[in-house]
Amino acid sequence: MGGVQVADILLPGVRAQVEHVVLTDAEVRLVVRSRAASAACPGCGHRSSRMHCYYQRTPADRPVAGRHVRVDLRARRLVCGNGHCDRRTFAEQVPALTRRHARRTDALTPQLTDMALFLGGRAGARLSERMAINTCKDTLLRLIHALPLPPPGPSPDSRRR
Repeated sequence: MGGVQVADILLPGVRAQVEHVVLTDAEVRLVVRSRAASAACPGCGHRSSRMHCYYQRTPADRPVAGRHVRVDLRARRLVCGNGHCDRRTFAEQVPALTRRHARRTDALTPQLTDMALFLGGRAGARLSERMAINTCKDTLLRLIHALPLPPPGPSPDSRRR
């Protein structure tokens, strides 16, 4: 029977390898890299394993034991092998962890969105600070604006009849 891995607890559902964990009084830093052999080009969908270079990403994640969590992700820039694709290279995204240009993990975003919906901008920002999450009121309000509109339904007056 296999033991529980750090990645299974701190990054559930993420196919990434935690190379090491650094604990300080204020922060948990996870040094992570992808375990995927290849990635799909976002332009054409062609899978590639041909690496161009590495680059560092540091998205924020949900806090642990009152400490900020920072993920030091060693991401790959891959070469698209499709000669008809407009992209020559593309950045690898780790499913369930990162999105393009995101500064926070996929797990932290819904938590912040809920905080924004229930508390709003300023109160949500104050609570997030107490929970060891670095964000501001404007970010929380942007998360609300990014939500899809609810589908149109019957008006409240038509339900009373």
